[in-house]
Amino acid sequence: MKESKSISNYCSRVKANTNQIKRYGDKIKDVCVGEKIICSLTAKFEYVVCVIEESKDTDSMTFEQLKGSLPTHEVKIKRRQDEPLEQALQVKVFFFFFKMIMEKITKLK
Repeated sequence: MKESKSISNYCSRVKANTNQIKRYGDKIKDVCVGEKIICSLTAKFEYVVCVIEESKDTDSMTFEQLKGSLPTHEVKIKRRQDEPLEQALQVKVFFFFFKMIMEKITKLK
């Protein structure tokens, strides 16, 4: 999976490929597809993979269960990545207004 791709998009592509293989007569279990998805996730999902492997029985996890839980984690990861930028902008705005106030105070003296 590429870093720029979303989990939903990736899972949809994997499901389409799996369905195409099944149409040709090969038998693929959803559990096998789920394990392949888990193995192919990028490094940013490493802790998610550990949690899934520890808390759930991956031998009985279906593709749909995996597809349902991964986007939630993806949203959390993106939110955490965006927070530092948002905080930096807030600090910059704060210092800008602080500087303006201090300049006005020094002019009044």
